[in-house]
Amino acid sequence: MDVTSLARVTLRYFASTLNKGGSGRRLSGKPVIGAQCMGKEKSDMGLLQFMKAVRKAETVPSLWRIVQVFARDRDIRRVSYHSVEVKAFGETSFDVVQFGFPETFKRRYLEDRLYLKNPFLSIAAAQIEPFYWSDTPDIVDLSASQQKYLDILKQEGIYNGIAFQVYGPNSRNAVVGVGFHADAARRSKDHVFELQMAAQCAHLQFCTLTSGDRASYQKLSPRELEVLRWIARGKSNSVIASIMGVSRHTVDTITRRMFEKLRVTDRTSAVVRAIRTGLLSHSGDDLL
Repeated sequence: MDVTSLARVTLRYFASTLNKGGSGRRLSGKPVIGAQCMGKEKSDMGLLQFMKAVRKAETVPSLWRIVQVFARDRDIRRVSYHSVEVKAFGETSFDVVQFGFPETFKRRYLEDRLYLKNPFLSIAAAQIEPFYWSDTPDIVDLSASQQKYLDILKQEGIYNGIAFQVYGPNSRNAVVGVGFHADAARRSKDHVFELQMAAQCAHLQFCTLTSGDRASYQKLSPRELEVLRWIARGKSNSVIASIMGVSRHTVDTITRRMFEKLRVTDRTSAVVRAIRTGLLSHSGDDLL
Protein backbone atom coordinates (compact mmCIF):
# COMPACT_ATOMS: atom_id res chain seq x y z
CA MET A 1 0.00 0.00 0.00
CA ASP A 2 1.44 3.39 -1.01
CA VAL A 3 1.57 6.49 1.20
CA THR A 4 -1.58 8.03 -0.27
CA SER A 5 -3.68 4.87 0.12
CA LEU A 6 -2.47 4.35 3.66
CA ALA A 7 -3.27 7.93 4.60
CA ARG A 8 -6.76 7.69 3.09
CA VAL A 9 -7.51 4.46 4.96
CA THR A 10 -6.28 6.07 8.19
CA LEU A 11 -8.44 9.13 7.62
CA ARG A 12 -11.54 6.98 6.99
CA TYR A 13 -10.91 5.11 10.22
CA PHE A 14 -10.50 8.27 12.28
CA ALA A 15 -13.54 9.84 10.65
CA SER A 16 -15.71 6.87 11.56
CA THR A 17 -14.38 7.06 15.13
CA LEU A 18 -15.04 10.78 15.50
CA ASN A 19 -18.33 10.87 13.64
CA LYS A 20 -20.56 8.03 14.79
CA GLY A 21 -23.57 7.82 12.53
CA GLY A 22 -22.07 10.38 10.15
CA SER A 23 -23.42 13.38 11.99
CA GLY A 24 -19.99 14.83 12.67
CA ARG A 25 -18.76 16.81 15.63
CA ARG A 26 -18.90 20.56 15.60
CA LEU A 27 -16.53 22.58 17.76
CA SER A 28 -18.04 26.01 17.43
CA GLY A 29 -20.45 27.95 15.27
CA LYS A 30 -19.10 31.42 16.01
CA PRO A 31 -18.36 33.52 12.92
CA VAL A 32 -14.80 34.30 11.93
CA ILE A 33 -13.87 37.95 12.25
CA GLY A 34 -11.54 39.58 9.73
CA ALA A 35 -10.83 36.48 7.65
CA GLN A 36 -10.23 37.46 4.04
CA CYS A 37 -12.06 35.50 1.33
CA MET A 38 -14.18 33.69 3.90
CA GLY A 39 -17.48 34.83 2.47
CA LYS A 40 -20.66 34.56 4.54
CA GLU A 41 -21.42 30.89 4.12
CA LYS A 42 -22.84 29.13 7.15
CA SER A 43 -22.46 25.43 7.66
CA ASP A 44 -22.68 22.68 10.24
CA MET A 45 -19.95 20.66 8.57
CA GLY A 46 -18.58 17.79 10.66
CA LEU A 47 -15.34 16.04 9.84
CA LEU A 48 -16.95 13.27 7.80
CA GLN A 49 -19.02 15.75 5.77
CA PHE A 50 -15.88 17.81 5.22
CA MET A 51 -13.96 14.78 3.96
CA LYS A 52 -16.75 13.87 1.56
CA ALA A 53 -16.93 17.44 0.25
CA VAL A 54 -13.15 17.56 -0.16
CA ARG A 55 -13.13 14.31 -2.13
CA LYS A 56 -15.71 15.79 -4.51
CA ALA A 57 -13.77 19.02 -5.09
CA GLU A 58 -12.79 19.19 -8.76
CA THR A 59 -10.68 22.36 -8.70
CA VAL A 60 -8.15 23.85 -6.31
CA PRO A 61 -10.22 27.04 -5.70
CA SER A 62 -13.30 24.97 -4.79
CA LEU A 63 -11.17 22.91 -2.40
CA TRP A 64 -9.89 26.10 -0.77
CA ARG A 65 -13.46 27.39 -0.32
CA ILE A 66 -14.46 24.16 1.45
CA VAL A 67 -11.47 24.55 3.78
CA GLN A 68 -12.54 28.10 4.63
CA VAL A 69 -16.13 27.06 5.44
CA PHE A 70 -14.85 24.29 7.69
CA ALA A 71 -12.56 26.78 9.43
CA ARG A 72 -15.38 29.30 9.86
CA ASP A 73 -17.51 26.73 11.67
CA ARG A 74 -14.75 26.17 14.20
CA ASP A 75 -14.04 29.83 14.98
CA ILE A 76 -10.64 29.57 13.29
CA ARG A 77 -9.43 33.08 12.50
CA ARG A 78 -6.60 32.32 10.07
CA VAL A 79 -5.02 29.47 8.13
CA SER A 80 -1.71 29.20 6.28
CA TYR A 81 -0.56 26.44 3.96
CA HIS A 82 3.16 26.28 3.17
CA SER A 83 4.26 24.20 0.19
CA VAL A 84 6.27 24.59 -3.01
CA GLU A 85 3.08 23.65 -4.85
CA VAL A 86 0.82 26.48 -3.67
CA LYS A 87 1.18 28.44 -6.90
CA ALA A 88 -1.82 26.41 -8.05
CA PHE A 89 -3.83 28.70 -5.77
CA GLY A 90 -2.57 31.73 -7.67
CA GLU A 91 -0.02 32.85 -5.05
CA THR A 92 3.27 33.76 -6.71
CA SER A 93 5.26 35.83 -4.23
CA PHE A 94 6.27 33.07 -1.85
CA ASP A 95 5.37 29.48 -1.08
CA VAL A 96 2.36 30.01 1.16
CA VAL A 97 -1.35 30.54 0.66
CA GLN A 98 -3.35 31.98 3.54
CA PHE A 99 -6.43 33.76 4.76
CA GLY A 100 -7.20 35.79 7.87
CA PHE A 101 -3.78 37.36 8.49
CA PRO A 102 -3.67 41.16 8.91
CA GLU A 103 -2.64 43.15 5.86
CA THR A 104 0.18 44.79 7.84
CA PHE A 105 1.62 41.39 8.70
CA LYS A 106 1.33 40.11 5.12
CA ARG A 107 3.24 43.14 3.83
CA ARG A 108 5.97 42.65 6.41
CA TYR A 109 6.13 38.93 5.68
CA LEU A 110 7.12 39.76 2.12
CA GLU A 111 9.01 43.02 2.42
CA ASP A 112 11.07 41.97 5.47
CA ARG A 113 11.41 38.37 4.20
CA LEU A 114 9.92 37.02 7.41
CA TYR A 115 9.43 33.66 5.73
CA LEU A 116 13.18 33.15 6.21
CA LYS A 117 12.79 33.75 9.96
CA ASN A 118 9.67 31.66 10.56
CA PRO A 119 10.70 28.84 12.96
CA PHE A 120 7.40 26.96 12.70
CA LEU A 121 8.21 25.32 9.38
CA SER A 122 11.34 23.49 10.46
CA ILE A 123 9.80 22.49 13.80
CA ALA A 124 6.67 21.09 12.17
CA ALA A 125 8.78 19.17 9.66
CA ALA A 126 10.62 17.46 12.52
CA GLN A 127 7.61 16.67 14.71
CA ILE A 128 4.64 14.31 14.47
CA GLU A 129 2.38 16.11 16.93
CA PRO A 130 0.96 19.62 16.38
CA PHE A 131 2.43 22.33 18.60
CA TYR A 132 1.26 25.75 19.74
CA TRP A 133 3.15 28.72 18.31
CA SER A 134 3.60 30.12 21.80
CA ASP A 135 5.39 26.92 22.86
CA THR A 136 8.12 27.41 20.27
CA PRO A 137 10.72 28.80 22.73
CA ASP A 138 10.30 25.65 24.82
CA ILE A 139 10.84 23.37 21.83
CA VAL A 140 13.96 24.83 20.22
CA ASP A 141 16.63 27.42 20.94
CA LEU A 142 15.58 30.38 18.86
CA SER A 143 17.94 32.65 16.96
CA ALA A 144 17.59 36.40 17.37
CA SER A 145 15.73 36.67 14.04
CA GLN A 146 13.35 33.85 14.96
CA GLN A 147 12.59 35.47 18.31
CA LYS A 148 11.90 38.71 16.47
CA TYR A 149 9.41 36.83 14.29
CA LEU A 150 7.53 35.67 17.39
CA ASP A 151 7.60 39.22 18.77
CA ILE A 152 6.00 40.46 15.57
CA LEU A 153 3.22 37.88 15.90
CA LYS A 154 2.57 39.13 19.43
CA GLN A 155 2.47 42.74 18.25
CA GLU A 156 -0.04 41.84 15.56
CA GLY A 157 -2.20 39.88 18.02
CA ILE A 158 -1.87 36.62 16.07
CA TYR A 159 0.31 34.62 18.45
CA ASN A 160 -2.34 32.02 19.37
CA GLY A 161 -2.27 29.10 16.97
CA ILE A 162 -0.90 25.69 16.11
CA ALA A 163 1.30 24.26 13.35
CA PHE A 164 1.76 20.74 12.03
CA GLN A 165 2.92 18.86 8.96
CA VAL A 166 0.71 17.06 6.46
CA TYR A 167 2.00 14.27 4.25
CA GLY A 168 1.66 13.36 0.59
CA PRO A 169 3.13 11.04 -2.05
CA ASN A 170 6.78 11.42 -3.09
CA SER A 171 7.46 13.65 -0.08
CA ARG A 172 4.90 16.23 -1.19
CA ASN A 173 4.55 17.40 2.37
CA ALA A 174 3.36 20.79 3.58
CA VAL A 175 3.07 22.71 6.84
CA VAL A 176 -0.30 24.00 8.01
CA GLY A 177 -0.80 26.87 10.46
CA VAL A 178 -4.14 27.35 12.22
CA GLY A 179 -4.72 30.58 14.14
CA PHE A 180 -7.29 31.19 16.88
CA HIS A 181 -8.65 34.28 18.59
CA ALA A 182 -5.96 35.97 20.69
CA ASP A 183 -7.80 35.24 23.97
CA ALA A 184 -9.14 31.80 23.05
CA ALA A 185 -8.41 28.90 25.40
CA ARG A 186 -6.36 26.01 24.10
CA ARG A 187 -8.33 23.44 22.15
CA SER A 188 -8.71 19.94 23.50
CA LYS A 189 -6.53 17.18 22.07
CA ASP A 190 -9.57 15.77 20.28
CA HIS A 191 -10.29 19.11 18.63
CA VAL A 192 -6.67 19.57 17.55
CA PHE A 193 -6.66 16.02 16.21
CA GLU A 194 -9.79 16.75 14.18
CA LEU A 195 -8.12 19.79 12.61
CA GLN A 196 -5.03 17.73 11.84
CA MET A 197 -7.08 15.01 10.11
CA ALA A 198 -9.09 17.59 8.15
CA ALA A 199 -5.91 19.27 6.94
CA GLN A 200 -4.39 15.92 5.97
CA CYS A 201 -7.47 15.04 3.93
CA ALA A 202 -7.47 18.42 2.15
CA HIS A 203 -3.76 18.12 1.41
CA LEU A 204 -4.18 14.70 -0.21
CA GLN A 205 -6.96 16.04 -2.41
CA PHE A 206 -4.73 18.97 -3.35
CA CYS A 207 -2.02 16.49 -4.35
CA THR A 208 -4.60 14.60 -6.43
CA LEU A 209 -5.86 17.73 -8.18
CA THR A 210 -2.35 18.90 -9.04
CA SER A 211 -0.88 15.50 -9.91
CA GLY A 212 -1.30 16.22 -13.63
CA ASP A 213 1.46 18.81 -13.36
CA ARG A 214 3.93 15.97 -13.11
CA ALA A 215 3.57 15.29 -16.85
CA SER A 216 5.29 18.55 -17.74
CA TYR A 217 8.06 17.87 -15.24
CA GLN A 218 8.78 14.53 -16.95
CA LYS A 219 9.74 16.33 -20.16
CA LEU A 220 13.22 17.12 -18.85
CA SER A 221 15.90 16.05 -21.29
CA PRO A 222 18.60 13.56 -20.24
CA ARG A 223 21.09 16.43 -19.92
CA GLU A 224 18.68 18.47 -17.81
CA LEU A 225 18.14 15.50 -15.53
CA GLU A 226 21.90 15.00 -15.24
CA VAL A 227 22.42 18.62 -14.23
CA LEU A 228 19.53 18.38 -11.79
CA ARG A 229 21.08 15.31 -10.14
CA TRP A 230 24.41 17.10 -9.70
CA ILE A 231 22.63 20.14 -8.26
CA ALA A 232 20.88 17.82 -5.80
CA ARG A 233 24.32 16.65 -4.69
CA GLY A 234 25.34 20.23 -3.95
CA LYS A 235 27.62 20.80 -6.95
CA SER A 236 28.04 24.30 -8.36
CA ASN A 237 27.54 24.97 -12.06
CA SER A 238 31.29 25.36 -12.53
CA VAL A 239 31.93 21.94 -10.98
CA ILE A 240 29.09 20.40 -12.99
CA ALA A 241 30.61 21.82 -16.18
CA SER A 242 33.95 20.19 -15.35
CA ILE A 243 32.27 16.84 -14.57
CA MET A 244 30.22 16.84 -17.78
CA GLY A 245 33.07 18.15 -19.94
CA VAL A 246 31.15 21.20 -21.16
CA SER A 247 31.43 24.95 -20.63
CA ARG A 248 29.97 26.79 -17.65
CA HIS A 249 27.78 28.73 -20.11
CA THR A 250 26.29 25.45 -21.37
CA VAL A 251 25.44 24.32 -17.84
CA ASP A 252 23.90 27.73 -17.10
CA THR A 253 21.70 27.38 -20.18
CA ILE A 254 20.65 23.84 -19.31
CA THR A 255 19.87 24.92 -15.74
CA ARG A 256 17.78 27.84 -16.99
CA ARG A 257 15.71 25.57 -19.26
CA MET A 258 15.27 23.05 -16.46
CA PHE A 259 14.05 25.79 -14.08
CA GLU A 260 11.47 26.88 -16.66
CA LYS A 261 10.13 23.36 -17.06
CA LEU A 262 9.93 22.81 -13.29
CA ARG A 263 8.42 26.30 -12.86
CA VAL A 264 10.94 27.32 -10.18
CA THR A 265 13.47 30.12 -9.87
CA ASP A 266 16.21 28.65 -7.67
CA ARG A 267 18.24 25.48 -7.16
CA THR A 268 16.70 24.47 -3.83
CA SER A 269 13.13 24.68 -5.14
CA ALA A 270 14.15 22.70 -8.21
CA VAL A 271 15.47 19.83 -6.10
CA VAL A 272 12.48 19.88 -3.72
CA ARG A 273 10.01 19.84 -6.58
CA ALA A 274 11.91 17.08 -8.38
CA ILE A 275 11.81 14.92 -5.25
CA ARG A 276 8.13 15.59 -4.66
CA THR A 277 7.21 14.69 -8.22
CA GLY A 278 9.39 11.58 -8.36
CA LEU A 279 12.00 12.91 -10.80
CA LEU A 280 14.64 12.40 -8.12
CA SER A 281 14.82 9.80 -5.40
CA HIS A 282 15.18 11.21 -1.87
CA SER A 283 16.76 7.97 -0.64
CA GLY A 284 18.78 6.79 -3.66
CA ASP A 285 21.83 7.71 -5.65
CA ASP A 286 20.39 11.05 -6.79
CA LEU A 287 21.25 12.67 -3.47
CA LEU A 288 24.43 10.75 -2.64
